[in-house]
Amino acid sequence: MARDLDNFPTYDPVVKQDLYLSDVWADFMATFVESLKEYLTKFGIFVPRITTVQRDSLRNVINGQLIYNTTTDKFQGYQAGSWQNLI
Repeated sequence: MARDLDNFPTYDPVVKQDLYLSDVWADFMATFVESLKEYLTKFGIFVPRITTVQRDSLRNVINGQLIYNTTTDKFQGYQAGSWQNLI
């Protein structure tokens, strides 16, 4: 199956410098999105579970990023340049 993805046309050679998703790729993405919605409806989202040491080693953290800190057993979000407990 992975080899099938190699044959998906991802651009139109007539359109220069613009990305064009073929009908095959667009259909694949639509199916993927529907499958993802179904999965999330059944199981919810999973926030990354990491330790404080792992959290502190993250690079390029942005405001709004979420984790579950397994060291403190708290959900944490990155806001205004630092990690904050959410609850």
